[in-house]
Amino acid sequence: MSAGNGCQPQALTKPAFGETEAAELVARVFGLKVAWIRPLPSYDDQNFHVRVSRNEDLAEVADEYVLKITNSEDSQEPDLIEVQTQAMMFLSAEGFPSATPYLTKDGNIMSLESGGSRPGNTKYMVRLLSYLPGTPVARIATNAQIFYEIGKLAASLDKALAEKFHHPSVKSLHRSQFIWNLANVPLLDQYIYALGQNEYRAIVEQVIEQFKGKVIPKLSSFRACINHGDLNDHNILVDSSSDTLENPQYRVSGILDFSDMSYGYYVFEVAIAIMYMMVESSDPLHVGGHVLAGFESVVPLTEEERGALFLLVSGRFAQSLVIAAHTALRYPENTEYLMTTAKTGWKRLVAMVEVGQAAVEEMWFEAARAYADPMAA
Repeated sequence: MSAGNGCQPQALTKPAFGETEAAELVARVFGLKVAWIRPLPSYDDQNFHVRVSRNEDLAEVADEYVLKITNSEDSQEPDLIEVQTQAMMFLSAEGFPSATPYLTKDGNIMSLESGGSRPGNTKYMVRLLSYLPGTPVARIATNAQIFYEIGKLAASLDKALAEKFHHPSVKSLHRSQFIWNLANVPLLDQYIYALGQNEYRAIVEQVIEQFKGKVIPKLSSFRACINHGDLNDHNILVDSSSDTLENPQYRVSGILDFSDMSYGYYVFEVAIAIMYMMVESSDPLHVGGHVLAGFESVVPLTEEERGALFLLVSGRFAQSLVIAAHTALRYPENTEYLMTTAKTGWKRLVAMVEVGQAAVEEMWFEAARAYADPMAA
């Protein structure tokens, strides 16, 4: 759920292509005949689920794709989109369930195109990505097993990118002013007006101030890596690997939306995953222990990183809630999707703050310890 590449989300223009125009785009740029096309929900890009046919009468449907039309601001950063797409291809080759691009008629992974109903001759970067099967985590009854798997996935993904991914444009992931990078929670000061006199505003202001005082000075002690940056409950797809309805076992079948990739820290990725999994859980305060256990089965956190985890999770809640409110002011027609996290996000953040850092950390660390030493439980 990105809000553009810089600290000025207001400069962003979300694409506004109709289904017919999008189908024509697929034919013209990728040389494929669209048999069926439907819009997919999105934050600031525009996505379509596309089925293409093998013959002219559209009788035989062949393959499914996602047509991704990137917002106007990020479209001006071809190196950034290139490296994000190459990272997806790399991860797919490494065995991660990541989408891969269908090449344009010119043999490229993307193309800069104009169109849509927005005024002016705005250009948008267009890609056609393989469609991944599965159900978003947001639509399943979550359990400890899938939280653990998601934590393990988050660590494995960052570790693979840190240790094996190389690309000439990888420096473009140093997005120092990117509003969704977790290091940039202090930038929320510019957008907090969007909450108006929201009854929870004081909590967000408290989170921002604590982040400035207690997290920012410690960043240099965290281990750096490349973050996916948005492993949320809509960007992780799962399918069931068991026949038991009472206690389903899930596996991750798809990782979506790499548009928030940036250089960050291992602890950022686990904090982001914990925050979004809390949104979907009926027992939110205990979620962090299961995600943390999965993460630490691959990348154990240091004491400094563990000590910042509570404030990092709180900081991500603040980012999600403030930027969603800000973006909804600009695109009121997309308010329902933009405020998806806010429906339960405020309650989760308030619960964390009321219970307090020490008690929440005790829950998380105790649960994680039980995975490492079952006898201790």
